Amino acid sequence: MMFDNGLSRRNALGMIAAAAIPTGVTAQIGGNGDDVETVRLNRIGRYATGEALGGAEIVSYHAARNRLFVVNSGAGQVEVLDLSEPRTPTQDAVLNASDLVASEGSVVSSVGGTNSVDVNGNIVAAAIEADPATENGAVAFYDPSSLEFVNAVSVGPLPDKVTIAPGGNYVVVANEGEPGDSTDPAGSVSVIDISQGVQNASVSTATFDQFDGQETALREEGVHLVAPGDDDAVASTVIEPEFVTVSPDGERAFVSIQENNAIATVDLASATVERIDGLGFKDFSLPGNELDTSDVDGSSLQNWPVRGMYQPDAIDAYEVGGDTFVVTANEGDAKDFEIGILKNLDLDPDGFDLSENPYVDSVEELQAPANLGNMEVNEAAMAEFASGSDGYTDIYAIGGRSFSVWQVEDDGLRLAFDSGSRFERTFAEQYPDGHVNVVESGPETESAELGVVGDRIFAFVGQEKGSGIATYDVTRPENPTYTQMVVNRDYGVSEDDLAAAAEENPDGDNPARAGDFAPEGVHFVPATESPIRNPLLCVGFELSGTVGVFEVAPVTDT
Repeated sequence: MMFDNGLSRRNALGMIAAAAIPTGVTAQIGGNGDDVETVRLNRIGRYATGEALGGAEIVSYHAARNRLFVVNSGAGQVEVLDLSEPRTPTQDAVLNASDLVASEGSVVSSVGGTNSVDVNGNIVAAAIEADPATENGAVAFYDPSSLEFVNAVSVGPLPDKVTIAPGGNYVVVANEGEPGDSTDPAGSVSVIDISQGVQNASVSTATFDQFDGQETALREEGVHLVAPGDDDAVASTVIEPEFVTVSPDGERAFVSIQENNAIATVDLASATVERIDGLGFKDFSLPGNELDTSDVDGSSLQNWPVRGMYQPDAIDAYEVGGDTFVVTANEGDAKDFEIGILKNLDLDPDGFDLSENPYVDSVEELQAPANLGNMEVNEAAMAEFASGSDGYTDIYAIGGRSFSVWQVEDDGLRLAFDSGSRFERTFAEQYPDGHVNVVESGPETESAELGVVGDRIFAFVGQEKGSGIATYDVTRPENPTYTQMVVNRDYGVSEDDLAAAAEENPDGDNPARAGDFAPEGVHFVPATESPIRNPLLCVGFELSGTVGVFEVAPVTDT
């Protein structure tokens, strides 16, 4: 196994006085706070659920009882860990949320898995899908101290990320609405008003119906809207919300629409979608945006005439100087019918100016396996945005292989920063065995969480394939600074190895032997709520079924 705590460089820009809250971070330039220069992540504790391929996903912390709630979707439950001694986490209880909602009988008649959990004050909220998942799901509420079931409400199909808004008046859940064998339910965002208590919770659902008929205008803003076969894409049907964060003032939710390369803004008081902002395309031909596209040679990060949809999974929000910013983990995603292999596609020879390209001078060479030929691309996006009479005129990759900071402005989102090729380069140079999946979507940046340490704001960003946690100082949103990457993986154990072992001996397998594999959920615990003096970062590693507990140690100028 490998474990790295090396600091790459430090940032000494500005000072911030800020307060961390469950979703969203507020800060103002200037003010009080410890003189923190940067932070160092040190893994101090680890817990293994014993469940592979979904054993530890979304995690959330309850400070009053030092409990960590961990979604174990593989076992269909929420594990409750005692974190009073974070070096040795132990299981305190298990919430079989799916079974409990089913026994109530008034919300869903048959339930599937638990998809996410959030904790705020005296509320635990768990998002639970129905069986089949194309039917309406539920959000179940529990008391975080007694762990008793309190109430459950019906929400849309396949509720994914659930988030309790600052102030505790609303619970927001992204209903992904993925298609089934014979139906494709509409995606939506449910806003649950709990201002009168969870026993009196009321649900309003924001739909995307008002965008039907506006598909062409949305595409002009970089929103990806396609349907299988020859079907026309209808916005309200093909939009699939993924992840929710709430602005620090508690008034708006920002919802990542991963497959569609967009972020929706939802007004919580009215439960309406105010706008959809397409995120546009990352230009991998620009310096700083190098990527590895070949699986037939050694590591080689180069600039190519490729565009990537950002397609974020996890997002988080914060404020600096009165301006709101959204941080995105640009994982990328594509349905099976969208994917093509570049060497099998027709490219328009006149669509590519390769005169300045140092590697190739024709599209035939571009499509050679040693270059881009074996690369998985989003052919549906190429047909949507770059289809010419003699072939495709642009190449669209899956995901951005990065994290980004977007400023929320009156007319949409403005890209303030992108990490470029930093993650892929770090894996290639420091963890070559973790530099995998190069012909697909790189290290697959999946999780992101913000936290305040002293006078600075940090982003903790997880890479699914490489299984690293990167730290950035985002105090200055236009100029974030990379700090470190921590990795605890045995790259000799693959996802296929874990799947085969789980199938052969589900009760005797040990998926934790892979190290900590695929950080799905990242949760920051501020120093004021931590059982130790310093903040914690709790991470659910999906494929290894492990939970990592990291101390976030401040580094001062002394």
